[in-house]
Amino acid sequence: MKRKGRVDEALSTQSRYCYPGTTILINNFDIKTQEELDIAERRITTLMLATLQLKNTPKINTLLTTKYYLNIHKEVFGPIYSFAGETRNENISKGNTPFCRPEYIYSYLTDTIASFKGKIPTISTKDDFTTWLADFYGELNIIHPFREGNGRIAREYLRECVECINNLLGFDYELNFSNITEQDSKQFMHASIVSALTANNQELKVFSDNRLQEKQEVNTNSIKKGR
Repeated sequence: MKRKGRVDEALSTQSRYCYPGTTILINNFDIKTQEELDIAERRITTLMLATLQLKNTPKINTLLTTKYYLNIHKEVFGPIYSFAGETRNENISKGNTPFCRPEYIYSYLTDTIASFKGKIPTISTKDDFTTWLADFYGELNIIHPFREGNGRIAREYLRECVECINNLLGFDYELNFSNITEQDSKQFMHASIVSALTANNQELKVFSDNRLQEKQEVNTNSIKKGR
């Protein structure tokens, strides 16, 4: 599916991340058509995300750091973009939603990760867990630390957070993004916009509740779908 947000993301002038006179991101393959870049990016990031999911989840003091968050972006997008793993240095927006100004990204991201690390001991039920996930995603979304790939990195990061919290608190959940329908995607996009504009994360919480499943449930559903 083609993404349509890049023109909206440039607030005013030509993006320093794009080829002159275009909204096509400068890339390691020197691809200069959007459709071709979308295909290459999708293939590469899908492979890199799958590779990450085969690795052991790091311990909490490694995972819940800004350094680790930036490193995920570098691993996933490094093969295609030279700016992978770096916070963006220009203003961006989508629609009517402006994201965090670049000079505040690093400190805001660091404070946010530390804050949600501190809230982990308050998680004792699935409802607590989905609230934590929704609120955390809402903050990561409004920070939007990267020029490209923010949603994918936030979702992978929260997937790893779930695995880490399982180990800490004895849960057996999985943040399952498989079998996402077009309607699910639209609902998630709407929930993200509402969160960014109003700081109301209730719709994100509903989405998180549907995606946070017990591993046994996930495996059973997969077997049924395979028949």
